[in-house]
Amino acid sequence: MNQEAEPKRNHQDTVFRMLFSEKESAIELFNALEGADYGPDTEVEFTTLEDAVYTNLKNDLGFIIDKQFIILTEHQAAINNNMPLRQLEYIARTYEKLIDAVALYGSKRVKIPTPEFFVVYTGSQKWKTTTLRLSDSFLNTPPENSIELVVKIIKMHYNSDDEQSQKVLERSEKLRGYSLLLEYIKDYRSQGKDAKDAVNTAIQRCIREGILKDFLEKNSPEVGSMLFKEITSEEFAEIRAKEAAEEYYNKGRDEGIANLIAAYREFDLSDDLILKKLMEKYQIKESDALAYIEKSK
Repeated sequence: MNQEAEPKRNHQDTVFRMLFSEKESAIELFNALEGADYGPDTEVEFTTLEDAVYTNLKNDLGFIIDKQFIILTEHQAAINNNMPLRQLEYIARTYEKLIDAVALYGSKRVKIPTPEFFVVYTGSQKWKTTTLRLSDSFLNTPPENSIELVVKIIKMHYNSDDEQSQKVLERSEKLRGYSLLLEYIKDYRSQGKDAKDAVNTAIQRCIREGILKDFLEKNSPEVGSMLFKEITSEEFAEIRAKEAAEEYYNKGRDEGIANLIAAYREFDLSDDLILKKLMEKYQIKESDALAYIEKSK
């Protein structure tokens, strides 16, 4: 194993991946996530998927530590309950790259690093669960001879009252700095700054305060561009979620009103009386109530 091999950089990298793509940083991340105490001499081999042929299976960060554990970590700014399924794809491809295919057909048991799966979540939406299970996606209750994969969710918010989150941040200066950078960006956005200005202002503030100073000074333009894309993607996802919820609500309300009008008509209620009842029940304007009545004719 080549412990000096680090993930190649490309235009699709994330700030999280950049931040932990060196050996010392990967050890720090694992120690923080697991509460472990591996030293700087610990062997690390990066296994992050980045082959051009497998662009659909590009993950954020993968590495083997101490030849024993293979760590797959994804950074998420939006809730995604399909992470176990994605991680299953990632670990299968990773083992495929690590294992001699010929050895699989021999009688000797092939030993493999023990996998651990993490999601570092920095989104603003509430994500109540702390673990995601592959079996939650199964159509039926799995039998004994099935498969399970559990992803541990780490909610990384600087001012969070989540005890697990704070313990993780206390164990990693880089995670703590990154979470504070994101907190500054959110604060500036709430003050009315546009996304690009909020990102750049937050970066300069962190540099002044000595937060991720060397990393940000070295990679400031690249980090700014990546954060802008990540922040706008998160905001777009939140907008779409709200739109979908509103669309679902309106569709349900429309069907409810149509059914109610039909029921009133079965009892020979006049349109004037139906109009009054709709306005009272749904707190809608007269023009909207009239539109529902006309549509039902």
